[in-house]
Amino acid sequence: MASNVLNYRIGDIAPILSAEQYSRQSFIKTEHMPLRAFIRHLIQPSFFISTLLLFTALPGRAQFTINDTFGDLTECDTMTRGIFIVWWDKDFDLTAKADQLLDTMISYRNICLNDLDMADPPNPENGFYYNVYLHGGGFFAPQNWGNGQGTDSNGFPFLTLPKDAVNDWVNTAHETFHIFQYNADSPGFAYSGDSQWYIEASANWFAARQNPDSPRRFVEAESLVRMPHVPFWLSYDNFPADYPPNWQRYVHQYALALYLYYLTDVAGVSEDLITAGMFSGTLELPQEYMYNTLGGAEFRQHFIDWAAHMTNDFDFIPAYQAATNLNEWNDYADPDDDNEFIAVYDNQGSGGWVSPEPDRVTNAWSFNTFKLNNSQAETYTFELNGDATGSYGDNAYFQGKVLVRNSSTGPGFYDLEMTDDTHGSLSLALTPEDTAAYFIIAAMPEKFEDDHPSFQQFPYQARITAGPVTGVLETDPAKTRTEVKRFNFLGQEIAKDQGGLLLILYDDGTVEKRYQVNY
Repeated sequence: MASNVLNYRIGDIAPILSAEQYSRQSFIKTEHMPLRAFIRHLIQPSFFISTLLLFTALPGRAQFTINDTFGDLTECDTMTRGIFIVWWDKDFDLTAKADQLLDTMISYRNICLNDLDMADPPNPENGFYYNVYLHGGGFFAPQNWGNGQGTDSNGFPFLTLPKDAVNDWVNTAHETFHIFQYNADSPGFAYSGDSQWYIEASANWFAARQNPDSPRRFVEAESLVRMPHVPFWLSYDNFPADYPPNWQRYVHQYALALYLYYLTDVAGVSEDLITAGMFSGTLELPQEYMYNTLGGAEFRQHFIDWAAHMTNDFDFIPAYQAATNLNEWNDYADPDDDNEFIAVYDNQGSGGWVSPEPDRVTNAWSFNTFKLNNSQAETYTFELNGDATGSYGDNAYFQGKVLVRNSSTGPGFYDLEMTDDTHGSLSLALTPEDTAAYFIIAAMPEKFEDDHPSFQQFPYQARITAGPVTGVLETDPAKTRTEVKRFNFLGQEIAKDQGGLLLILYDDGTVEKRYQVNY
């Protein structure tokens, strides 16, 4: 194949003490080297003891050879199944854990190959087992391994898992997915720069789908509404020197699994979108590939809808998972770097045109939120006036959306009426039951990477006005049109009290797509 997207140097990983910490602090786990050949050149064979033994598999199974640079069969126990061989120090009784681990990894392999059209790593292609090392003291202690995939001195990938985290299935799913990314051949999806985020986010997406009931499957996601203004593709490799080096900024690439999940499991986008680009040979970056594959209008609408549903307390994931994410934020985030709302207003507008502070202005593919607390009957107008270009001259593109929370009927979602790529407005007649409105402004330019000295900003002005506004279309969403019928996404008519993804047909012929949560 061409270049790899997923090579790590494992020896530089800082050790972590518990399974929970491995899951939580995965953002410190690897140092990337972009090409397999480059890693082969850097890693000197003299650092390793190489073992090459012939292993005859059990009847009915494929025969592979052990090709290993770290283990020692006099010091280690092993177990094989499928393409995998698991190693551990004989001083530890890990037989049961290894047995369950192998069954799980084989099931994940079947999904990756058969459902997602991914590829095996080079090990079995060359007749070798894929090595999995369970470590944590004992024989493997001198390696100072952490949690992740690396490339050995023979040029083949291997996986290291802390023995105390072996049955952390969210972590195992994430790392197993990396195994089947290894032979990806798209330069645009390289584990570097403005595409690095995707390798980690897609692995977390896979882990979340395989573990739907785990409280921690989206554990970093709260950072997405607390840091909404950073560029979508923020990751280790493009982390600016002037950014605070805190938890919420470093976990951003892992948290973005929630966007991929929203696309496939809420918006109904085919799961093929997530993996096909990695094996397509494309030069497009992941965000560019998805934009062009879905079309700009659809991709942008999904993005701002995702922002709105996250703002609505992450209404598309179970409440206990959202609560876990919030607890994670409270435990590990820097409270001085909380950017959830640009401003909060109580029963009044913004008092004129306002803009975010310079370090909170939207970057490419990001959003800001203004919150309005309401307890009165009043018409509010939400206006957006975006700059035509970003701070480095690229054309801007904005959309706006308002989330209204009603104490009786639940949330409502309303798109601003955009007159061009940067201007739009919407008037809504709120009642005392409409307890809060959230004005969301998303910058979504046709720009998918940023090689400037600092991230390009896309400035704008916003205004929220109470009462009539001359020259702005006023809309009372409850009175201007009448609902005719509701349908699910299979086209079946449904009742008004049914939640989830639905389509609403109105008497003026328009159709609204809505994700409804019933309280």
